[in-house]
Amino acid sequence: MRDSRREPIFNIPAVVLALLASMTFIHIGRLLTSPETDLRLLATFGFVPARFGFLLDQRAVLEHLTKIANASEFEGQLGEFFLTFAPPSKLWFTPLSYAFLHGDWTHLIFNGVWLAAFGSPVARRFGVSRFLLLGALGAVIGAFFFLAFHIAELAPMIGASAAVSGYMGAASRFVFQPGAFFRSPISVAGEPPLASLPELMANRQTLAFVGFWFVSNLLIGLGGPGFGLSSGPIAWEAHIGGFMAGLLLAPLFDQRRNA
Repeated sequence: MRDSRREPIFNIPAVVLALLASMTFIHIGRLLTSPETDLRLLATFGFVPARFGFLLDQRAVLEHLTKIANASEFEGQLGEFFLTFAPPSKLWFTPLSYAFLHGDWTHLIFNGVWLAAFGSPVARRFGVSRFLLLGALGAVIGAFFFLAFHIAELAPMIGASAAVSGYMGAASRFVFQPGAFFRSPISVAGEPPLASLPELMANRQTLAFVGFWFVSNLLIGLGGPGFGLSSGPIAWEAHIGGFMAGLLLAPLFDQRRNA
């Protein structure tokens, strides 16, 4: 009989592979379209903060658009396009759909590596449905956390980073616990319980990981494309929103809590 505890170290759950495949196929599909069609896709499915900001503070959005147009007619036209092209009926899909779009191959590969590394232990522990729901919440909460700081931003935000950050936050609740094995797909019953917030604060490994994560995100976000991780600015605020969502909501999705 095969011992299920002896799995390959780099075994990746099917749901994680499916997400990686879907993001890859979407990116390839975009590369095969014309630049005009791709721009329409970004305007329709990317998260444009100003479209939501327009519902809250029209004056702020219009003032920002005017400022951009005064500096560059082309940038002003592009901003107006992103603000007005997509039908309002599709607006509420964008806090999730943006996570399946990426700026370039570097952006996609970087997110894919972290999704495989941190999404895999979360998927094994939480199960497929809860894993997907947690990732969706990470993406959505990350998007609106970014919106809180950039209510009039006209450029679309894209990428799975907020969702992946949610998995990182959730994973930090158990991968550093005694008896937990980061890459070992052990049974749910054999796993240690999630660490409480006080336990996280007392765990040096967890504190070091969380601290490094926050500092690196701030540095990468402030450094922008200079780090070579993306062709455009990095929405580090969305990363933080997603990470905090995963960190705080993990107990609601943990299968072990009902055992």
